[in-house]
Amino acid sequence: MSLRFSTPVSSPLYPSPPYHYDGAELFLALFYGTEKSVQALLPEPLRPTDMNLMALLFGRQPCRETGPFMEAGLLVQCLFENPETGEEEVGVFFSHNFVTTDVAMAAGREIWGYPRKLAKISMDWDGDVLRAYVERHDTVVLQARCEMTEEGEWIDSGPNVNLHLIPRPDGSGHALAEITAAYLDYDIKSGRSGDVEIEINSGPDDDFSAVAVEGTMIGLYFKTDIILPPARVIHRYE
Repeated sequence: MSLRFSTPVSSPLYPSPPYHYDGAELFLALFYGTEKSVQALLPEPLRPTDMNLMALLFGRQPCRETGPFMEAGLLVQCLFENPETGEEEVGVFFSHNFVTTDVAMAAGREIWGYPRKLAKISMDWDGDVLRAYVERHDTVVLQARCEMTEEGEWIDSGPNVNLHLIPRPDGSGHALAEITAAYLDYDIKSGRSGDVEIEINSGPDDDFSAVAVEGTMIGLYFKTDIILPPARVIHRYE
């Protein structure tokens, strides 16, 4: 039997990238963290930017390759050195990531290193007000509310950056330990924005105690097509 891209080999759970999201909806709740909280969430050699910018992400992701799913997460703006160019770049590190299907969870973790867990995720409109939340084990760990009163302008945030860890089968450490960067392609169809409110809580299996909010920035909502390509390795741990 020849090996397939993922297991089980007779009926793989997911295919190889790129992945295509046609008509995705993204809700970004941008806020400022303290310097201490940002540093606590970024693994070396990633570094904070001067802004200490963070965001809650909520998304409706109609993926061709894995089927539709909901997504949410906590994002941290970071700096890293691109090993191909030697230049410093800005990226978005996923410190926490949640999805609603096993396919999206496994593919995200195993291919790119997204730190995905299964959760209940909601993102709904009430007139011009968009509300979203993540619930795990009867605890709402992430939530945001935004009254979208203005047009929203897309800002290139750089690649999605993830800590890609694969444990050794004997439990003695990691078979693979690296940082990846995926340069997504966005085709923005429309955007809205407004003042945003957020709330972050720790749950039984989700520790957000390191996150300290200094103030909110803006809420952004976009309809967009997205292409998620294979990732590049930007750092390998010895």
